[in-house]
This record gives sequence, structure tokens and C-alpha cells, in this order.
Amino acid sequence: MKVHISGLGKRKNPREFYIGTDGYIREGFLDGMKEKARKVLEGEARPNSIFPFICKLDNEEQVNEPGNWELANPMFSKPHSEYAEILFDTVFEEFEDLIEDPSNREEFMTKRMNLPVENLERSVATWEEILATNRPFPNLSKSSCIGSLDFASIRDFAACGLLFRNNDDYVFKTHSFVRKHFADIYYNYSKKDDVLKQQKFAPIREWEESGLLTVVDEPSINPTHVVNWFVEMRKKYGVQKIVADNFKMDILRPLLEKEGFEIEIIRNPRAIHSLLAPRIESAFANHHIIFDNNPLMRWYTNNVLVHIKHDGNKEYLKKDEVRRKTDGFQAFVHAMYRADEIVNTDYSEALDFLNALDF
Repeated sequence: MKVHISGLGKRKNPREFYIGTDGYIREGFLDGMKEKARKVLEGEARPNSIFPFICKLDNEEQVNEPGNWELANPMFSKPHSEYAEILFDTVFEEFEDLIEDPSNREEFMTKRMNLPVENLERSVATWEEILATNRPFPNLSKSSCIGSLDFASIRDFAACGLLFRNNDDYVFKTHSFVRKHFADIYYNYSKKDDVLKQQKFAPIREWEESGLLTVVDEPSINPTHVVNWFVEMRKKYGVQKIVADNFKMDILRPLLEKEGFEIEIIRNPRAIHSLLAPRIESAFANHHIIFDNNPLMRWYTNNVLVHIKHDGNKEYLKKDEVRRKTDGFQAFVHAMYRADEIVNTDYSEALDFLNALDF
């Protein structure tokens, strides 16, 4: 954006117009502009010349009365033009089709009513609940925790994390490793001036600069990166054990055990999803999950597809198999499998002893 508007300073009374519609990807350029407008309107930021003109429904219930549709589509204000009449009839037919096929509701609300909504049969949490995870970490120094990781593919992403308990809250500290070649192909990582295309799916460079992930230029992600991260974390926290699924653990398990970690393998990771779903969804709904200010973790979570099987059990899949990764969330799920084992104990003396050992 900056490249396109840099010449405005050379003209008298310059104006910038950003015209677009909302979509499915959160925390992109438009969300940033909406948040800026909100802060100005509510007095949280200095007054400026921004003029937000947003046409949308105020809530989901309004969609049931076609007379409200002009809130999102000013063209529908009467009297209708010939084109508006044709478009209105098209939208009305799409609305009636929702009775027979409600699976298209999310798309209809987003594209026609400019009101992105969360289909709770598809998302693990609403976007507001995911945003509520953005709370500062409590003091975790010397605290005990459960380690976890998701290393399903060594050619794109790997995620590891630590789960703490703080009263009723689940606190998850995480770090990811991303293979550069994959980031270049799918997120334009190396194209520094291609900001818009990066933002559309994942601003990898921005997250890297924030310390949320590490980009590695390797044929595959070396498992020692994950091992070394846990070794460093053990110097600060009491890592009771590391929980992971069975994928790639034939490589990682010997390396982690060599460093003195206790390892627990989940043989069938999808089988635990239905077991943990009520706890995880309740924790999101009641704002008992803390990720700190971690847009990468929010992205992981928002990419999760909740698939309800024929037997009513739930499993956590991906909304997009390639670009919308869920590794960090899967690592969180693995840790939640043993959340009840976390004992709030001060490990100061034990950590000092371990740090003095030469493994």
C-alpha cells in the first residue's frame, strides 16, 4: 500500500480511497483499517481525517427481513434501478436456498451481507473468542508445564509449545519453525515488497520479526531445532513431559530422551479430539485461554475445521489443506490431553540443578 500512495505527498489536497468488501481472512489489511477507525471514533486514538463508511448488517438476525438488506447493499434502497431489481432477485433466491442448504450461510453472510460470521459447526471458536486469547502471560517463571509438539510434515511447518495452568486459565506459549522454500511458494516470504499477497494468507516475515517463528533454509526441518527449543525452555520452566502424536516421533523421540525428557506418544491423535472438544470449546467460550499477543496462534486456531462425524464425535481438521496451517493448534490439543497433570509447583531448585548438569 505504501508504494502506491507514496506520490500523494507531491499533490495538493490528496485523498486516499480504500474500497472493498469483507472476507474470511482475519487480521488482514481491512481489519487493521477497521480497528483504526474504531479507535478514532471511540476516542482511543487522535482525531484524524479518516472517514469509515461501512455498509453491513448490524447483527445476524437482520438477515431474515429482506427490508434490512439495504444496510449492506445501498443499491437496494427503493426505488430500485433495473440492475438493482435483478441483483435483489438473485440475492433473494440465494437466501431462500439456505433453507435447503444451510451450509452456504457463512458465504452468504460474508459476501452478500458484509457480515462475516462463524459457523460453529466449522470453527472451533468465534473470532471474538479467539481475540480474547490476546492477554498478557502471567508470571510463568519456574512454573511447571506440559510440553507438546506437532511435527506432522518436515517440509512445511513444525510447532512446539508449553502449556501452563493459572487458576482456571490455560496458558500456552509456543514457537514454530517454517521451511523457507514452502514459505516462498505459498506466502511470498522472500518478496519483501509484495505485502498484500503475504497478508492474504500469512505474514510470515512479520511473525518472524516478532519472534513467533523461525524460518529455516533447509531441505527439511531439522528436528534438532525443536529439541534445542525445549532444552532452552527447560532452563526457565519445569517441563514435566512432552506429549506428541506418532508422526515423525521415531526421529524425535531418541533425541528428546537423550536430553532427559519424558515423552508420551498419542497413538491415535484424532481419537482424543472428541474427548477434548467440550473442554477446549468451553475454555474458548469462557475466555480461559491465554496465548498472549500471538497473531500466529490466532491464525492457527482460526484455520481449524471442526468436522462432526456420523457418530457425533468431533475431530479437528484444516479448512485448507495447504495454506491454512493448524500445527500450533494441534500442539495445543496435544498438551491439553495431559493438562490435568500440571502441578503448580515452584521448580527453582530443580531447574538450577538441571542447568548445572552437562547432558
